[in-house]
Amino acid sequence: MATTSLIQYTAAGSAADVMNRQQVETFSAQEAILAGDWVAFDYAAAADGDVTLGVYKADGNSTPVRTPMGVALDAVASGELVRVCISGVCDALVSDNGGAGNAIGTLLQITNTAGVADLAAAGSAQPVCGVLAEVVAAAAGTTLKRVVVRKSF
Repeated sequence: MATTSLIQYTAAGSAADVMNRQQVETFSAQEAILAGDWVAFDYAAAADGDVTLGVYKADGNSTPVRTPMGVALDAVASGELVRVCISGVCDALVSDNGGAGNAIGTLLQITNTAGVADLAAAGSAQPVCGVLAEVVAAAAGTTLKRVVVRKSF
């Protein structure tokens, strides 16, 4: 079932109850997916209606390239239903920019490692999929970090 993207009214003094505006959709996992994996639609599906039914790990090295549209919130096996954050704040797999680390506010794009995002490279054909909301320390490797997913779906 689709979630709403409407902004709710917040009364003065109720900041503790404010929503983070996260939007979550449910899809069929086309492969095993970990919580935090960036995921992409089945762009090579034969039927038009099947393109947005299932998801794979996003991957800049696959054929076709699997451009991310969200982050998996659960670990699931192939064929199971997976909840995906398509917009808003969640924890996602982010790499450490070749060991240099990443700062809060870093624009992210998918890498050639399935399910992992890193610093967006200038001039890259891959779109920005999110913004880092937590520091990735130098030499941290790939870790779960808080991100803001940019809505693309």
